[in-house]
Amino acid sequence: MARGPRITRFFLNQLHRNPFRVIWVLNVIICEFIVARYYMHSCSWPSTGKEGGKDVHVALIADPQLTDAYSYRMNPGTKLSLVEFYSDIYMKRNFKLLNARFNPDHIIVLGDLMDGGREWIRGPLREVMFPKELKRFNHIFVNPTTAPKLRYIPGNHDIGIATNILPEAYARFKKTFGKINYSFKIANHNIIALDTLSYLASAESPYFKKTESFLLNFLENDDAKSPRILLSHVPLYRPDAANCGPLRNNPPLKQAYGYQYQNLINQPLTTYILKNTKPVLVLSGDDHDDCAYVHNGPESEHKQIPEHSIKTFSWLQGNLYPGFALLSLNADVQGLQDTSGFQIGKCALPPQRDIYQWYIYLAGISFIGSFVWVFATRESWAPGIVNAGGSKGKKEDDASRRTTSGGKLSTLGVIIWTIVYGVVAFLEILLSTAVAYAVLLIYDWL
Repeated sequence: MARGPRITRFFLNQLHRNPFRVIWVLNVIICEFIVARYYMHSCSWPSTGKEGGKDVHVALIADPQLTDAYSYRMNPGTKLSLVEFYSDIYMKRNFKLLNARFNPDHIIVLGDLMDGGREWIRGPLREVMFPKELKRFNHIFVNPTTAPKLRYIPGNHDIGIATNILPEAYARFKKTFGKINYSFKIANHNIIALDTLSYLASAESPYFKKTESFLLNFLENDDAKSPRILLSHVPLYRPDAANCGPLRNNPPLKQAYGYQYQNLINQPLTTYILKNTKPVLVLSGDDHDDCAYVHNGPESEHKQIPEHSIKTFSWLQGNLYPGFALLSLNADVQGLQDTSGFQIGKCALPPQRDIYQWYIYLAGISFIGSFVWVFATRESWAPGIVNAGGSKGKKEDDASRRTTSGGKLSTLGVIIWTIVYGVVAFLEILLSTAVAYAVLLIYDWL
């Protein structure tokens, strides 16, 4: 017999025996394998439309912020391990797909690499937690292919902010991930990674002085012949309730302060940074949601400067609809103010919470449906069982002879058979689903 008909026959037999088992296996394949790939293939690199040079591609990831014990104040244990695992597997899967689908030339992470990163500098867990979290981060994002492409800027969860910059966390980030303030070129564009977190400190702060010294040195040595793109973890100032565009899910971004955070860079500092750096584009993170805003540049230049705040890459950091961005840069540009050499596109990631909620609904339906299906098809599960009060089945076996009322199965017998086989059917669903789910998770995890 040909393989195709045999597979079809096997599939139909399984569907007839326990349709919910087939439904669940297909459901897991769709939700854990196909959906993520559908989202990735729904996005594409934007084109600069330039004919004079090839576009260089940059993937932008913001606030992966590894969920940890600090995130939800959970003690070490099974619950925390599960939360960390499902946080990691989501980002691991999508980062693998991002690289397979888009193969970016560069990858920039816009800060907040870990949620509790700055916290792991004191107490008995100091020597334990950061290496553990770093291992998690590297497992998700760093491999021989991506390592040369990755660049980082610090976030407030990495080093603190303003007057609360933590010296040990600052030094550790620099040692582990590279320079805090730096610049580099991609496709004839100067990328300025500016530690605006330290710029919010007082002028006497050594960290403020480091950032100020870097910026002044950059401005002094740059020939001002190439467009500049500014990287800032915290978004620059804008009026409260300023429109963030159609891709935002949360209320408008506005200024607010709290423990080790500030939603926006102060207005005077924003003006100072824009006036001196004169960027054609600003990229930021921190807010965890999308925000597209246009700043007015210095009045003498009558210039508008777009800023794009990128969504968090994690589904467990306050935004149920995570995402990332794709930036195309072209070297065919002339001068500091040439805005024709870049295009940015926004990409969505799967709403994982919605998927898990769907699993819960389907589990309830499947549990009840298992017993209904067993009752409706009881002859195929246990030949000889007949309806209570009805006539006997075609097969005269021992089971039918032991029924009550002259060969008729009692109501209690029907109930017992339905419960027993219903439980068996539901356990079959759980086992088949667990096997399919485990295979897909292992595939993503490795």
